Amino acid sequence: MAELFSVRIPFSEHLEKWEDAALPDKYDHNCFEYIAQPTEEEFRKAILYQKAKGASFLKLEGNEPLEETFGLEAGVTLTMYLSDQESDWIINEGISLRTPALPELEELEVKHFGALYGEDFSARNVRRLYEKLDFHGAYLGERLTGACYSFSADGFTCIDGLIVDNGHRNLRIATTILDRIRKAHPDEVLILHADSGDTPKEMYAKLGFEIIDRLYEYSCTDIRAFGISPTMH
Repeated sequence: MAELFSVRIPFSEHLEKWEDAALPDKYDHNCFEYIAQPTEEEFRKAILYQKAKGASFLKLEGNEPLEETFGLEAGVTLTMYLSDQESDWIINEGISLRTPALPELEELEVKHFGALYGEDFSARNVRRLYEKLDFHGAYLGERLTGACYSFSADGFTCIDGLIVDNGHRNLRIATTILDRIRKAHPDEVLILHADSGDTPKEMYAKLGFEIIDRLYEYSCTDIRAFGISPTMH
């Protein structure tokens, strides 16, 4: 789905750049796709490219794991699709669903991702996406307890960024959000992205989502740590 947001440009023998000028803080749509193991020189040039743009992060992604990760944090994102749109799910009838207000969404994102990506990055990231994508918020009373975003194209609806507040787990909040989205798109293929290291993937499997792809990701949200300058060789 990166094609919805980004354009691919040649970069080096082993790296291609996915780039979206409209979402400069969104590393999911500003990354280097590796075709084979990048060299140390290619990695250095990627860092310098990001620094020249004023970007603070770097992300490499590909379909196979890297042998040399250059000290980047490694992760795997699963792409899953819903094989049975008609299955019955148990939802929480006490949850109301609506588009969350941006300040509430920022607060939830920073609470959950601030320690990992930095509070400023997390807030800017969701601000960039808010005007472009469909956000879904789950409320218990007037409190935002969970959220995600989705986008649709060519018969597919993709769900990403699903989070549930730590103090409101095991209340079927995620299932209730997903149920609303699938009912709003009954004739489309529903897919979602999940972290392979998180337990929600097991919940998705119980709902009927099947793994169809794995994306290996290597990232850093503060490239100043590498200390690479244009004069280094």
